[in-house]
Amino acid sequence: ISAAMAGILAWFWNERFWLPHNVTWADLKNTDESTFPQAEDLYMACPLAFCVFMVRIVFERTGLSVC
Repeated sequence: ISAAMAGILAWFWNERFWLPHNVTWADLKNTDESTFPQAEDLYMACPLAFCVFMVRIVFERTGLSVC
């Protein structure tokens, strides 16, 4: 990672911008007693959207209109 990119990432993920004053990124890590949404949870959004789109195309081509 270049120094410029590291600076941009540090600015973008600044805790003072995204989180309340008494919360840090470490507080949002998953533990045994609590789970929080993680950025990795978004990895399934695109494949799932593609599958829904394909199901819609199949329905429309067989004459079963969705709307």
